[in-house]
Amino acid sequence: MKTALVIKAALVMKTGLVATALLLTACSGGLKVVESGLQHHHWNLTAINGVPVDAEITSDLEISEHFTINGMAGCNRFFGSATLEQNRLKADPLASTKMACDPVAQQVETAVLQTLAEGATVNNRGQQLELVGEQYTLTYQLADWM
Repeated sequence: MKTALVIKAALVMKTGLVATALLLTACSGGLKVVESGLQHHHWNLTAINGVPVDAEITSDLEISEHFTINGMAGCNRFFGSATLEQNRLKADPLASTKMACDPVAQQVETAVLQTLAEGATVNNRGQQLELVGEQYTLTYQLADWM
């Protein structure tokens, strides 16, 4: 009987240690984002560095099959391909239209294109996607599945 209690106590302790290790891993590095979790989604930009984007400005991001990306940066469309390595999304050289933007739309466009070109850490929270770059944090809301 005493041996059974000791074994049971050891199992409870071991289970607790494993659970603690899993929690620490999840808190320290977060879950790994995979390409399939981002593909076939259409996202609308809602904030830059926590500041809401003017509702008059359309900026979105679509991530398609083979990790091609496209969208509206602020007043110009962009398109190209991207890679995802170690939770970091980076666009290969993007092509875009070259229309003149008003100053507010240009600020949004600069933040989007610069963040995609330089690469950003991805935080995918299901309905919300956050791209954390060196200078800008872009927050997107899921619009729909493609």
